[in-house]
Amino acid sequence: MFNIKKGKIEKLRKNYQFQKVYKEGKAQSTGKTVLVIKKNAQQYNRLGISISKKVGKSVVRHHLKRLYLEAFRNLRKEIVKEGFDIVIIARKEAGNMTYSETLKDLKRLLVRGKLMK
Repeated sequence: MFNIKKGKIEKLRKNYQFQKVYKEGKAQSTGKTVLVIKKNAQQYNRLGISISKKVGKSVVRHHLKRLYLEAFRNLRKEIVKEGFDIVIIARKEAGNMTYSETLKDLKRLLVRGKLMK
């Protein structure tokens, strides 16, 4: 089977996949980020990132998406549980986050969601 820790990050791409996580998942949040986690039928984690137009223009949203993706990429070797769909939702206040803030925020949420120690 595909090992996400060595390969590329599997992503949630379709709206119905996101909707299922929103409806059935458990949410953790900080002031700038919301993390929704739901068990999936796979043996690897899948990641989805959702950034509303309220956060900023497309340049800001895309920059933030790359920050979250890179932070997740750097933290995934510390994730101890596999088989989850993870959706990161940026709040309006997240528009001017730095990489270190993004990393700290995401790490805090993954620990709260019991995917990391």
